[in-house]
Amino acid sequence: MALTGTETYMQKVLLAATALTMALVTSGCVIVVADEGDAKMMRGNSTRTADGYVVLDRDGDYTRLAGDVKLRGRNGGDLSLVAGDVDIDDLDIGGDASIVGGDINFSGRVGREASITGGEINFSAEVGDELNLAGGEIEFSGRVHGEASMAAGEMVLAGWFGDSLHAEADEIRFTGEARGPVKLVAADELRNSRRNNQRGLIEIDGTLAGGGEICAISVAFAEGSRVGSGVTVWAESAPSVASGAQVSGLDYRPRNGRDCDDLIDD
Repeated sequence: MALTGTETYMQKVLLAATALTMALVTSGCVIVVADEGDAKMMRGNSTRTADGYVVLDRDGDYTRLAGDVKLRGRNGGDLSLVAGDVDIDDLDIGGDASIVGGDINFSGRVGREASITGGEINFSAEVGDELNLAGGEIEFSGRVHGEASMAAGEMVLAGWFGDSLHAEADEIRFTGEARGPVKLVAADELRNSRRNNQRGLIEIDGTLAGGGEICAISVAFAEGSRVGSGVTVWAESAPSVASGAQVSGLDYRPRNGRDCDDLIDD
């Protein structure tokens, strides 16, 4: 079975991150890249709070190649991490955030762009510009003001999207609010083994205000749906619309076994 472009990218990034993280953990070292560009090798434990968090209060960039990482506080510049599991608790980042890791929990604020690749990702931060998430499972309950792109096996989107949203997974449950156009894809390539199982479901129980396109095996609009005009649905059967859902101007088009890439414009 051929991999999609998203799957290939995710595998390469995760394999590279895993190899690098394992090497660093085995050596017992943390590489610190300071603002001036010098590199230091540090051994032993860093100063931490009682619950294991490093509390930052700095104006420059913060870059780490490490094992597990737990951060709080304020970082005025960019944040760059390649690590094991990452737990970021109410961290205020003035610049960009770039993280490759295992399981990732992220709350706080990112002033500019955020790009995160991991296993299970729980993201509840506010992002001032673009957001890119790629993981095995994604739960999003944050706010993103720029364009958002997400790819995962399973995905729950409960946050606010101020610009366009492109999300691709085997299953998507959307309970948030999208002000811009959306592109939601579940089961991009339709294989026979997928036709009679729950994979390929997109459930909408939130607000789609900016139109867009949805491509899946099946699509359901729950009673909490608030969907404006300009939404096109490609699916194997007509979408179900629950009593109480407010769905107007929906354009349903039979998918007929075709790949979503052949039906939706990039």
